[in-house]
Amino acid sequence: MKPAFRRNNRKARTVTDFAKLSAAETALAIRERRASATEVMQAAIDRIEAKNPKLNAFVFTAFDEALDAAKDADAAVARGDALGPLHGVPIAMKDLFDFKRGWPSTLGGIPQLKENIADMNCGFVDSMEAAGAILVGKTNSPAMGFRGTTDNAEFGPTSNPFDTSRNAGGSSGGSAAAVASGMLAVAEGTDGGGSIRIPAAWTNTVGYRASAGRTPLLVRPNAFANTLPYIFEGTITRNVEDAIL
Repeated sequence: MKPAFRRNNRKARTVTDFAKLSAAETALAIRERRASATEVMQAAIDRIEAKNPKLNAFVFTAFDEALDAAKDADAAVARGDALGPLHGVPIAMKDLFDFKRGWPSTLGGIPQLKENIADMNCGFVDSMEAAGAILVGKTNSPAMGFRGTTDNAEFGPTSNPFDTSRNAGGSSGGSAAAVASGMLAVAEGTDGGGSIRIPAAWTNTVGYRASAGRTPLLVRPNAFANTLPYIFEGTITRNVEDAIL
């Protein structure tokens, strides 16, 4: 397959087929003004709206908020601001031990927590937004992440994009399905006993669980705090370059 554009050719044509771009390619296209963050975001929203009803990868979306952030990202490009390595790239977070201020957090579809609204950001959100990424929504997970498949009482199962009669794996199955189906190029995963590696294997994506101590895991200081060094933050992507990024 030929690349959507050549990285060393600043006169390359405007990018329009955003679904095929990696996160690295998307950020470069926005930085070089061959695509706008708003166009990229709207295309991602369109893909999510078209594909999510069959897959149930996303359990919460904040499209208006994401579009506003994309407009701000375009304004930063126009001003010539310093841009992060993921500037304008749509990204998803996992609905588990992960929080964004003002967003619901059910810790994996626990019905009693469906009205639980976060009053803080987790480390993943702060790090990704500092790098310029734009959070679109939250992806499905089993309750407390304690299963190798993604299913729960509140949101139901997540289907595998390659065979919707099968599960996408767990516990980061929503993120894996979102990436494998082309909704997004990158999404968050967390892993204690295979929760990144299992869904990545089942969906032909790249799941990266970092070595102990490589990536900080910051959680709420309460009974849901994770037991280090056994829980890891990571990502699910479509290629190794994006996992490195």
